[in-house]
Order: sequence, then structure tokens, then C-alpha cells
Amino acid sequence: MAKTTVFSPRRLTFAVLGLAFVALGAVGVFLPGIPTVGPLLLASFFFTKSFPQLEQRLIRNRFFKPYLKFVDGDVPMPLKAKLISMVLMWASILASCSFLCSRTDANYWLPGIIVALGFVGTGFIANFQRNKTFQSQTPEESDSPTDKDLNARG
Repeated sequence: MAKTTVFSPRRLTFAVLGLAFVALGAVGVFLPGIPTVGPLLLASFFFTKSFPQLEQRLIRNRFFKPYLKFVDGDVPMPLKAKLISMVLMWASILASCSFLCSRTDANYWLPGIIVALGFVGTGFIANFQRNKTFQSQTPEESDSPTDKDLNARG
């Protein structure tokens, strides 16, 4: 079995993508029409896959906390929030693509990449949910041993 290094190319790529989505989310806090929640969810996803410590810092950050209240808690992302996130995300994608295509020196492959990433973001937001069975289990229902069980075994 191959040993995974701490700084593998995959982990570093995911961390960089997470940081890029945090930056996009930060822009969305200040500029109307730019989504905030969607990019922060994607950042959380990439941080979870690369460096979970970065996800915890993102969730605890007082600047983003109002936008991420449902990420690490018992509050599921409401359907209305999902729809608003997707509509705003696609509005900004279409505005960006229109701007890029209106330029005479534009690379026409760039809007294609933006739209493809928009589909990825839409899929992620649409399917985003926490494992409710894990969160709702009491220690008696869980299959994993609790501290009480471990102390009893001695």
C-alpha cells in the first residue's frame, strides 16, 4: 500500500482550490450578485478533502460564520438557501461569460470552463447535506464505543 505524504499534489491542489473559493466567497460578501454560500461550501468540501484544519478555521471564522451556520451544525441547508445560492451563482456566471465573450481578444474556452465549474458547484449545492443519522444518534444507538464503554472494559 502506498504511503500518502502530507503534501501530496492532490491535497495541495484541493487546498489551493479551497482558498480560491474562499476568496470568491469573500468577494461575494461585499458585491451584490456574487454568490457567497456556494463558493464557501465548495471551499469547505476542498478543505475537508485536503486539510481539515483549514475547514475548521473557515467554519469558526467570524467573517464567514453567518454564511456557514449549517455546515458544521445540526441546521440543514434550507431549500430556499440552495435555490438562492444557485440562482445567484448562475447569474454571476452568465454575467462573467457575457463580459468575456463581448471582448474581441477573448479566449472562448474560458467561458466553457466557467460554465463547467458552475455545473460542478450546482451539483454540490444541490446534493449538500450532512449525515443526519450520524448527528441524531445517541451514544446508545451508535456502533462505536463511548468513553463509558471503554472505561468499563478496563
